[in-house]
Amino acid sequence: MKCFNTSNIFVFRLKCRQNYSKIIASSISFILFRWHQRIHFYLSIIVLFIAGLMSYYKPFGLLYNFKYVKPETSLIIPIRNNLIEKQKQQQQQAYEWLDSVWKNPKNYSNIISNQTDQSRFYDFIHMQTINSSLSSYKLFEKPKQTSSNTQTDTSDQIIISILYTQQDVDHRDGKFYVGQVLYQLLKNYHPRFIITLCENGNADDKISDDIELIRRLVPVFIINTMNSAQTLDMYEREKQAHLQCILANFQSFPNVNYFLLLQDDAQPIGDDFYLRFLSLIDYRIKQRWPIDGYRKQPAFIKVYHPRWLIDYRHPSFYIIVQLFASSLFLTFFSFACFYLFQIIKQSNQNNSMTRTNEFSWHCYDIFINRLKSGDLNRIHFLHYFLLFTVVLILLNHTNVSWAWRSLHPSFYAIYPAPSCCLPGVIYFRQTYVQVIDFLNNIKCYNGYAIDTAFDDLPKRIHLQTYLVEPNLVHHIGLYSRLRHMYINPYLLD
Repeated sequence: MKCFNTSNIFVFRLKCRQNYSKIIASSISFILFRWHQRIHFYLSIIVLFIAGLMSYYKPFGLLYNFKYVKPETSLIIPIRNNLIEKQKQQQQQAYEWLDSVWKNPKNYSNIISNQTDQSRFYDFIHMQTINSSLSSYKLFEKPKQTSSNTQTDTSDQIIISILYTQQDVDHRDGKFYVGQVLYQLLKNYHPRFIITLCENGNADDKISDDIELIRRLVPVFIINTMNSAQTLDMYEREKQAHLQCILANFQSFPNVNYFLLLQDDAQPIGDDFYLRFLSLIDYRIKQRWPIDGYRKQPAFIKVYHPRWLIDYRHPSFYIIVQLFASSLFLTFFSFACFYLFQIIKQSNQNNSMTRTNEFSWHCYDIFINRLKSGDLNRIHFLHYFLLFTVVLILLNHTNVSWAWRSLHPSFYAIYPAPSCCLPGVIYFRQTYVQVIDFLNNIKCYNGYAIDTAFDDLPKRIHLQTYLVEPNLVHHIGLYSRLRHMYINPYLLD
C-alpha cells in the first residue's frame, strides 16, 4: 500500500512538472512566435534598444551623462587639449577680426564713428554725477563731444554687457573668451543693441594686448571691487563685480529698460541670436510683463542653464509635468493614428462609403464610439504610456523639448529658475534697484556664491526669478578663473 501511494505521488509530481514545463514553453512560444499577438512586445524592445543607443551617444542623453559627466579621468586630458587648440584658433580669428575693426574703422561705420573715432556706443551714454554710496565704478574713457553730438533716445534699445576679469586673458593661451564673445556680438551687430564691457580686477601696470584692443572698441566700465580697508573674499569680490556692472549700465543708460549681463565665457548661439533675443523681449517678455503695466516685472530671467543639470536625475516640478504631459500626448496620438488606420482599412474593404465627406465623418464616428465604449485597450494604453515615458527619460529633457522649442521664440518656455549658474541674465529697470539692495545686504563666501545666494532672493524681496528654455548662449569657458583649474570638457554646452 505504501509503495502504491509513493508511486502515485511520484506520478502526480511528474505530471505537475510536465504541466509547468508545457505552460512555460507555451508562454515562450506565444510571446516569441505568435507575431500578430505580440507585435506590441517586439515594437517596445526595438524602440527601447534604439532609444538606449541614442541616449548613450547623443550629448546630454541620460546614459551619455552617466558616462561622461563625472569626476574626470586621465582619458579626458587629450580631449581637453584638442578643445583648447580649437579654441586658440577661434580666439586668434576673433583677435584678428577685432584688430581689423580698429585699424580699418571706415569699413565698420556701424560700430566705429567716423567723427570721433570712438565706438558708437559712447553716443548713448548719459554722463551724470552718481551720488549712490553703492556705486564703485568708472568709465575707462569718456565720450568725445562733437558739434553734431546729440543725445539719442535709447528707450527701445537693449544693453548687453560682458563681465570679464583682466587677469589671464590671452588668445595665445586659449583664455581670450571675452574676445570670442565680443567678436560674435560685433560681427552680427544689430542697431537696437548697446554693447559694453565691465572689467573686474583692473591692474593698469599689467595690460595685455588683448585687453588694450577690446578697450578701444566698446565702452569699458572699470569695476572697483577692492575695498582699501579690507581684502575681500574672491566670492564676495565676484558678487561685487556683478552688482557694480548692473549699476554701471543702468545708471549710464537711464532710458534703457532691459539689460543682458553675460559672463566672459557665455557666447551667443548662432548668427540669428539678436533676432531670437528681440523676439523673446518684444513678443514674450513685454507681453507678459508690460513696462507700464500693473504687473511687477521679475528680478531677472536667466538665458542659460547647464544642460547636464536639466535632466531627470535633477528633476524639477516643471520637468516632471512636461514628461507626463508629453508621454500622454504621444500615447494618445499613437493610438489615434493606429485606430484611424484600422478604421480606414476596414471601410475600404467594405466599400461602404463613396463620398469623401461621408467617409471622413464615418471614420470619426467609429473612433469616438470606440473611445466611449472603452474599446481602446487600457492595458496597451498604459503599456505605451510607460514606454514613451522611459524613452523620454533616456533621451533626456533637453534633447526632446529643445529640439522643437528652438524652431521659433514663440515656443520658448519661461518658468521659475532652478538653482545654479549665471552666464547670461536679463535684468529689468523696474526691479534692478531691489536686486542691488538684496546683493548689498548679503555676503558671499565659499559654499554661498552669488548664484546660490540668488536662490534666496524670491523669499527675501518677493520677486520671482525665471529661466528661458532653450539656452540662448553657450558656455565655452574651459578654464575657471575662480577655481584656477580646467573643468571637464563634457560639461560645456
